[in-house]
Amino acid sequence: MTNDVLRLDRIFKTYPGVSALSDVSFAVRAGEVHALVGENGAGKSTLMGVAAGVVHPDSGSVEIAGTLLAKPSPSAAQMAGLAVVYQHSTVLDDLTVAENLIFSLPEDRRPSNLETNAWVREHLAAVGADVSPRARAEDLSIAQRQLVEIARALALQSKVLILDEPTESLTANESEKLFAQVERLRAAGTGIVYISHRFPEVQRIADRITVLRDGQVRGSFDAAGVTEEDVLQLIVGREVEHVFPVKQGSAASGTTIFEVVDLNSPRFTGVNLTAKSGEIIGLAGVEGNGQREFLRAMVGLHPYQGEIRVKGEKADIHSPAAAARHGLVHLPGDRHVEGAFLPLTVRENISTLVLKRFSRAGVIKRDEEEALAQKSVEELRVRTPGVETPVASLSGGNQQKVLFARSLAANPIVLIADEPTRGVDVGARAEIYRLLRSYAEAGHVVIVLSTDAIELAGLCDRVLVFSRGSVVRQLNGDELSERQITGAAITADEARGERETKKSRFAKLGRLMRGDYFPSSVLAGIIVILGLVTSQKNSFFLGPRSVSGTLLLASILILVSAGQLTVLLAGSIDLSVGPLIGLTVVLMSFFATNNHGITGLIEGLVVALLAGVAVGFMNALGVRLVKLPAVISTLVMYIFLQGLALVLRPTPNGYIDSSTTKLIQTKVGVFPVVTILAVVLALVLERLLRRSRIGVELRAVGSSEVRAVRLGARITGTIVWAHVVCSLLAVLAGLVLSSLVGVGQSGLGSQYTLTSITAVVLGGASIFGGRGSYLGALLGAFLIQEIISATSFLGLEIAWQDWLPGLLILAGAALFSRARNHQ
Repeated sequence: MTNDVLRLDRIFKTYPGVSALSDVSFAVRAGEVHALVGENGAGKSTLMGVAAGVVHPDSGSVEIAGTLLAKPSPSAAQMAGLAVVYQHSTVLDDLTVAENLIFSLPEDRRPSNLETNAWVREHLAAVGADVSPRARAEDLSIAQRQLVEIARALALQSKVLILDEPTESLTANESEKLFAQVERLRAAGTGIVYISHRFPEVQRIADRITVLRDGQVRGSFDAAGVTEEDVLQLIVGREVEHVFPVKQGSAASGTTIFEVVDLNSPRFTGVNLTAKSGEIIGLAGVEGNGQREFLRAMVGLHPYQGEIRVKGEKADIHSPAAAARHGLVHLPGDRHVEGAFLPLTVRENISTLVLKRFSRAGVIKRDEEEALAQKSVEELRVRTPGVETPVASLSGGNQQKVLFARSLAANPIVLIADEPTRGVDVGARAEIYRLLRSYAEAGHVVIVLSTDAIELAGLCDRVLVFSRGSVVRQLNGDELSERQITGAAITADEARGERETKKSRFAKLGRLMRGDYFPSSVLAGIIVILGLVTSQKNSFFLGPRSVSGTLLLASILILVSAGQLTVLLAGSIDLSVGPLIGLTVVLMSFFATNNHGITGLIEGLVVALLAGVAVGFMNALGVRLVKLPAVISTLVMYIFLQGLALVLRPTPNGYIDSSTTKLIQTKVGVFPVVTILAVVLALVLERLLRRSRIGVELRAVGSSEVRAVRLGARITGTIVWAHVVCSLLAVLAGLVLSSLVGVGQSGLGSQYTLTSITAVVLGGASIFGGRGSYLGALLGAFLIQEIISATSFLGLEIAWQDWLPGLLILAGAALFSRARNHQ
């Protein structure tokens, strides 16, 4: 018998042009920390992807806690007892912190709604994360996201925990709390895989070390029996000089080429900086103290007041493009969000900033572009099958090297680097340090932000330490050390100024404006104001007959908008809803006709619902099976349904039974019953969206399909049922429309495709998926129908029925996006 809780046996995995894993076997015992080390591209993340069910091996077996995974998948690995903290965050931006933590938990271990906040706070506190459970993940810093990811993995209480570069974004204090949790889990019998480029961490917590190089195991050792030099030589296959380059000490006598004078923003205040040619200047401080916002302000990514000068001339830097024109180039810290164009090739990524150099009359000279890319790949030792390889297929560290190459290709006066060695292996860091030093000594300025105090001390000529938005100390010469940098950051006692008081005062308002319900409150106000203004001009607008008619028509748009929102939340769209509404009217004209009564109504509704299910399935299959974009798949269905309706009713015919019409249009006072039911349905769907597993999964899939897959979400099932629900709601909308039209006629309902999209966008939904509310869609539908009714009562041209919603979308998009992007 063995006490192995994870066994990977003879794993092979090949990608086009490269063998990622070749006959790799790896095991983790219960109650041990087994470190997996190697260069970027060595196969570490691929091997752990196989263990987690994210990567399917060409051959080999995966066994977790005694369970052999016949069909590996993320959900199967989780059920067997494996949890992963990925190198690339799987935190879902459109979900709250609480939803992110609970998403992967088995149903029987999820806290009740009343206990959720306390449960989440407890697990966040265990890893040192001071964030609100209700905060949206997109508002978190990179370090906070990493802590949320770690807390989520620990909450699973799994038998195997994989930590892939967990401390890359963490401060020393946060890392200590993580190590304490690792010790606790080890003592409890959990098997832990620890992947890191930081050998001191590995040596501190690991029991065993396995080295991968070029997709093969190069050796496994007891951690206590090997030195850093032994492991390093196995990792890179050669001796490595991993010290920092020598500082020439002549930077202080260089020419001043970059100045920042009294720079201020809501996140930092009174920052001054003078940089001379040949200098490397570091920015340090505990995360969240303004240093990152200061860096981003210098490259046009954060608003500021003050003055920036390049070579003595004032530079108006309001965007990255403006910064580049003045010779300032930004190396982003988050390569996935702001850095790499993942679907594009290595060549295309490297040449992005210098395309003008290789183009004549708009035509790129490929040979020169390829020569630059090939030279950069060789100088930075980028592990890639070739310059035409998509960057998405490279390891994280090699993606970082490609970004570095792109920045240097632009030959900036000032290179501004945010975490330049994040995710880069120990063998390549020395090369990057050398390149940064040589670039500075060539007459440029390099500004580096890093959370690694050792890196800043070894690389930089000067370091500015930030605390609470201000520079509290400048270190250089003999005082420039890891101890001094860390000490200055954590012992600063600067008083909070008026700036921070204002920030806290308006923090809640900012969160409210970025929330899902802010658009709903705006729409509600517009609905009331428009109603009052119109009734002042024409008293009949709020009369019983007008109100009933408007509400009845609004019920159609409410239903179809709720369906449209369902697919939008999942990251899809449905253009076929309009023709499906029209087809429903045509189908009802064959069944719910004179003298058929309630039986005809039921028969027609059943046939229409079956047609709706078929349409929904076909749309989803086009998206998932055929891999068509949702716009194309549903546009094909749009055309097909219009043609089918025309074939069935080439001319208007088949009058709807009057009893059916009266039943559908039944009122309670001035309120149509179908409108009441539509409103109740929208509110029930809103409740499910926020409180049920299926609602959170819907938003998770729309937020990021790749991340949702890694967390065990059922992508295909979610897309299918979202499209089916959308089609069924369109059928119900068609049923109401049939009672108003009273006759089978092709061509009806098509306008509801665009108006349903308009309604959900007005309600604050993102067309990219993951965000929105049924309450917002409900109010958006009400507002559009109110506008349509109001234009006639106000005596306006019919064109205003389109112009007003369009103007509201423009105004709303500007307001909502500004609120969401304002940090």
